[in-house]
This record gives sequence, structure tokens and C-alpha cells, in this order.
Amino acid sequence: MSKKEIEQLEKRIDRLEKRLELLEMTIKEQKSIEPRLIEERFKSIEETLYSTKEILSMKDVCHYLDISQSMLYKLTCNGEIPHFKPRGKTIFFEKKELIKWIKKKDRKSSGKNRNNSKSST
Repeated sequence: MSKKEIEQLEKRIDRLEKRLELLEMTIKEQKSIEPRLIEERFKSIEETLYSTKEILSMKDVCHYLDISQSMLYKLTCNGEIPHFKPRGKTIFFEKKELIKWIKKKDRKSSGKNRNNSKSST
């Protein structure tokens, strides 16, 4: 091997060492991201998705209202929550109607609390 070839090979090795060092630094940075921050970011992304969707699925509504799927089934079976079944099987929810329902439920429970507090005085 000539002296020139050896010098070129050494330069390549130096460049590879620098690139490897940069790669290792990048990997260390990735490991330093806290899982809590990742969770918060995902939550933010989910909330953004819910704010853009007009029609929600059962799964979406469970997340949106923070209730279990069985609770949502009970609410739909009893006709307590606004929903629709366009093909007779899959249940969907209109976000606007859910918001109205939530506000209506809040007023009813507030009224009950007021009545109970009046009767106890």
C-alpha cells in the first residue's frame, strides 16, 4: 500500500470515528427523553385529533369522556346519550350533540345539588 493510500484510509477512519461519535451522542439524547414528556405529547396530539373530528366512534367517546366502554354501552342502550347507527350496527356520536349532552347533564346535577342543599337548611 502506498503512503498516499494509507493517508486516505486514515482520513476515512477519522471521518468514520467522528460520525460514530455524533451518532452515539444522538442516541444518548434520545435516551434522555422522559417517558412522561412523550405521554404528554401523545395526549396533546389526541386532544387535537378530537377537536378536529365531528363524528366520533365508541372508542373515541370513551377517551373523550374518560369512561369505560361498558358504561358507554349502558348509556346508549338506555337512550341516555345522543348517538346514531347509520347501518344498524356500528354506533357513532356527533361531537356537537355530546357537548350539549354534557352541558345538560351538568345543569341537572347542579340543580339537584341546589335542591338538596335547600331542603337541608
